[in-house]
Amino acid sequence: MPVPPSGTSKPRKPRPSRAKGLRTTTGCLTCRKRRVKCDEKKPQCSQCSKAERVCIYGDIASPRTTLAADVGGAKADIPSAEASDSANTTSPAARAAINGDIDPQLFSYSPELRFDLSPLTLTASLPSPNSAPFEWYDLLAEDAINNIQKHNLGFDEICLSRRQTPVPESPVTEPLTQSPSQVRLHPESSTLEPWNSTETISLTENELPLFQHFVDILGPTLDLFDPLRTFSIIVPRLAVHNVGLLKSLLAVAARHIALNTETYLQHPSHGVQTRRPNTSDSYDENEHSIELSHAATQYYYETLRYLSQNLLYPSYTKSGEIIATAILISTYEMFDSHGSCSNGDWERHLRGIFWIQRSQDNNGESLDGLRRGAWWAWLRQDIWVALRESRRVLTIWRPTKRLVDLSPDELATRILYIAARCVDYAANEKHYDVNIRIEQGDKLLQALGDWHRALPASFQPIYAQAPSESVLFGPVWIHPAPYAAAMQTFHFARIIVLINQPSVGGINAFRQRQRLLDESVETICGIAVLHRQKDLPSTFVDAIAIYAAGLCVQTHAKQNAILQLLEKTLEISKFPPKSILNDLTNFWREES
Repeated sequence: MPVPPSGTSKPRKPRPSRAKGLRTTTGCLTCRKRRVKCDEKKPQCSQCSKAERVCIYGDIASPRTTLAADVGGAKADIPSAEASDSANTTSPAARAAINGDIDPQLFSYSPELRFDLSPLTLTASLPSPNSAPFEWYDLLAEDAINNIQKHNLGFDEICLSRRQTPVPESPVTEPLTQSPSQVRLHPESSTLEPWNSTETISLTENELPLFQHFVDILGPTLDLFDPLRTFSIIVPRLAVHNVGLLKSLLAVAARHIALNTETYLQHPSHGVQTRRPNTSDSYDENEHSIELSHAATQYYYETLRYLSQNLLYPSYTKSGEIIATAILISTYEMFDSHGSCSNGDWERHLRGIFWIQRSQDNNGESLDGLRRGAWWAWLRQDIWVALRESRRVLTIWRPTKRLVDLSPDELATRILYIAARCVDYAANEKHYDVNIRIEQGDKLLQALGDWHRALPASFQPIYAQAPSESVLFGPVWIHPAPYAAAMQTFHFARIIVLINQPSVGGINAFRQRQRLLDESVETICGIAVLHRQKDLPSTFVDAIAIYAAGLCVQTHAKQNAILQLLEKTLEISKFPPKSILNDLTNFWREES
């Protein structure tokens, strides 16, 4: 057998062509481009996770399709016909990244996922999970008893004292094997709890219109960012089996109608048919408002009495009913925040809701829709209070989902979280380094910009009229309403950052900042113009955003237009109080 000459190597098998043998047909786009095996884990496969590469799922229309595989990769070179096929299977943010319009690092993380947590809540003493519901109730009861004594309300204080002996549960409940935020709420099974009614609670003739007002008006207001419509659909079903939840629902409905007596007397079909005196000539809208206010207060104290009797049921303190009740109590106190019996109760009690939410591990990504919806409703209230009190928001939760993984509805709620972090930035800080302050503001502006670039077309205006000399704020129509509210929240947050960020730039930096502020003011007010008298749930967002817009307008013409628009909005929403009109006027006077 012949021996091969020395120094020659053994012939190797021919390697398959890359065009045939090594191409992958399944897996993420990155692995398919690199022609490596993908385990198809989501949201990020093992190959991309290990190498810290962008991981996007979708179909590739042809072998010519390329993708930026590295975090700092170049734009994808996708022919238009092939890009349209791929666009059907990738998210809006993914398509934006492929086209180079969005920061590719969003596929590894989103800037808002790394924001600093609020030191206000980290350093403050927090009650244990087991005691949080009791600490929250004690806040409510202490203020309620003080009001009874101060204003001679005539309610029995003893009924508000918590029971000191445990109440046995029947049947015995098994301990939860999952976090409360992971437990699905089943209204059908919750009626079996001892703190619930197995039979549907009957509504009186006067209570039915209140109940309907909540379902038609207040539920959609709380649900503005919630596609599941938790407070419009789920909470009313729970309320007819839970006395505490029902009383809190009736309390907030009566209080809201009392603020809108003139409107509802003019439109009886939307009003409350309360008992009227025989001498109808002496009956006026003020008397009707007082009657409704008394009814609201009565329902509020009956809610507290229910809590005092049922808090020692462990299953109740972990239930969805107590979370919904807490939000409705807070909403009642929000409407009553400038009443004669209120001394900052609402603002203080928001901290108690933070405790009880934290004890159940509820957050903006909770699997249970009620807990998730209640968390966002609470955050919306706390954002406003934190802004007005120049403090940080109370939440210490960070989202875990990246912008690229969010649905359009989830993008709408994500802006609430980013806005909360922007309000944190506006909080009064005793000492800070200017350079660090500028850097923090830039990070927030980057997060806002990345969110905006990740939006699908459904967030764009259907109709927009340009401002003119006769129309300072041209109407802007964005549909559906939650997306319009999200855009207003985006511009609200951007204004808050820009007016609080130090500037060391020259005239060009000043002009750029002013251009962004003008754009935000026009968008906020343009959206609000179309909401007047047409979309009550949106007016709550309108009012807060218009107030922020007023902080950065300088011409008298725009200031007067802001005041008129805000006043008309407050007449519909009844919150925030009209005192913010004077606040804006005083602010402009000091700035001039």
